Amino acid sequence: MKSLQRKQRALIKLIYEVQNETASSAQLKELSERLRGDVEAQKLYVFLMDMHAELILEEEFLIPEQWDLFSTQTEPEVTARKLPRAQKSLSHYLLLTVCYVLPFTVLAYFTWYAVQPVPHTQVAVLGEMDHAIFTQGAEQLASETDLFTGHTYQLQQGIVRLLMNSGVEVVLESPAAFELLHQNSIRLYSGSLAAEVNTAAVGFVVETPSQRVVDLGTRFGVHVEQDGSSETHVFQGKVVCSEKQNQQTKGNTHLLTAGQAIQLKGDGSPAVSLETDESRFSRALRFQAQIETLEGAIEYRQELPVRLGAGDCCSSQHLVLFQEQKNLILQEDVTVWKIPTGDEAAGSLEQRQTIPEGTKVNVFLLHLDGPHKDAAGKDHPRVAVNGTIHFRNPVLGGLKTDPDLYDTDQSLGRPDTEYDNQEFGRSGRGIDRGDTTELSSSGKQLHVAWSQRGGGGIGRDQIRILVSTEE
Repeated sequence: MKSLQRKQRALIKLIYEVQNETASSAQLKELSERLRGDVEAQKLYVFLMDMHAELILEEEFLIPEQWDLFSTQTEPEVTARKLPRAQKSLSHYLLLTVCYVLPFTVLAYFTWYAVQPVPHTQVAVLGEMDHAIFTQGAEQLASETDLFTGHTYQLQQGIVRLLMNSGVEVVLESPAAFELLHQNSIRLYSGSLAAEVNTAAVGFVVETPSQRVVDLGTRFGVHVEQDGSSETHVFQGKVVCSEKQNQQTKGNTHLLTAGQAIQLKGDGSPAVSLETDESRFSRALRFQAQIETLEGAIEYRQELPVRLGAGDCCSSQHLVLFQEQKNLILQEDVTVWKIPTGDEAAGSLEQRQTIPEGTKVNVFLLHLDGPHKDAAGKDHPRVAVNGTIHFRNPVLGGLKTDPDLYDTDQSLGRPDTEYDNQEFGRSGRGIDRGDTTELSSSGKQLHVAWSQRGGGGIGRDQIRILVSTEE
């Protein structure tokens, strides 16, 4: 028991340091490791972060009955559980108060004192803007502008990136209205955002009229309608969503993991479980990936499926562009195919070049796997598609042969993705001789025209693309 209490006190101290913005990098790493594998630690963390947000927003303090954060009990079950408590003695309640409420009340006081926001405190910087009109009151703001608490900001047009002081990256799609509450929390009144939270900023909070979203180290999106109803979609990691009604938290919470989403209306109606839909945040996700635009039959997806073998991700209408790595620093020299420009493509010999160790890159996988059979079970006819990707920065090269792709799956791809399936084994992946792949003279636009034969073949067409993260 004493050992357990020491662990709880140590965890509370870690969370307090994070809330107070005084946590060291070692403490942040320790907290992240505790939260990753300890359900009880997650419960305590979410409770304290929820209380933290309540105090910042000057809302109602959560009562002890709401501490069972991941309970799935129905309302009648909760009522039935409460009935015997009414028969307890006064001393029982006093003991509960001393053992549970008092320690958290003391902690709440010091947490409130430490994190109570000062009006108009600088907590973020306005980053890149894409055809954006971003205003605060009557003033139109430009990139690199400091952003403060105590203001309502409007994104009337385009897309913007916010760089929170905590390290969280938030991309907002127009039209949107929001307020910054803290260096690690934001209130979204309307519109859509996509957030990418690193380990150092664990606990990022998004307030909406109908829910409070607390991250556990993840990538997720939140969309708020004009009527206050909202959806949360998890792309990677975990978040906890607390239901709100009339701007007040109800205590009902939902743990969401990658691939899950939830809709809450804030009117007391039950939560609706959904599947994650990246298309709801397509502009923001492309912006995060430093992709300007897509043309033709190319579809972007931020998250790779668990398995990407032959027949696992088929389309007769689209090539799919997946992001495999973001801001990856190469640990060794990488030799790649020098993708030819339009002038070089015709009749030129294939060239290779080396990207040096230490270069920071974004890695993408462009994938075509047409269906091998039609609905009637007959061989599917030939699939032919084309399109253009406009990257923000220059393409450094590609990997287009089976050996190159397999050799770099672990170092450049997603380690948790299977690039084959058991039925077909290590089937063909590289692009065919007749497939056209070329760059613009600026090196930023990649045009492809690929085809895949019918006849029941099992091959795929893939190219791994390395793109600079800087001009």
